[in-house]
Amino acid sequence: MDAAKPRVLVVDDDDPIRIMLAKIVERLNMSVDTARDGEEAIRQIDSDGYSAIVLDLMMPKVDGYAVLRHMEQHHRDRLACTIIATAVPQPEIARRFNVPVYRIHSKPFDISRLMADIKDCVESATRN
Repeated sequence: MDAAKPRVLVVDDDDPIRIMLAKIVERLNMSVDTARDGEEAIRQIDSDGYSAIVLDLMMPKVDGYAVLRHMEQHHRDRLACTIIATAVPQPEIARRFNVPVYRIHSKPFDISRLMADIKDCVESATRN
């Protein structure tokens, strides 16, 4: 892994979606780590810095809302570089979690828009 590349964490319990999102990140010339559930995600977020996090909400063990709450308590600055990628309707997300994230993408994804947001999110994180 190239230390000069921005690092992105992709969190999704659905293997094909996680693999697809990881390939999108790699196409953007960024390093990517993945997590299958919120438990793995929290461990990785606690142990490493990421330029961006792409997070699903509905997962087994520990869901994405718990990851967001953990980040709010322990890594609040990383919320600004978090993109939620989920099938959960946006009004439901707003009702259950009120901390601002970079962007919310609904499944099925608009791949070009998601790629642009990941790139913009990473660029804004490196400027700050």
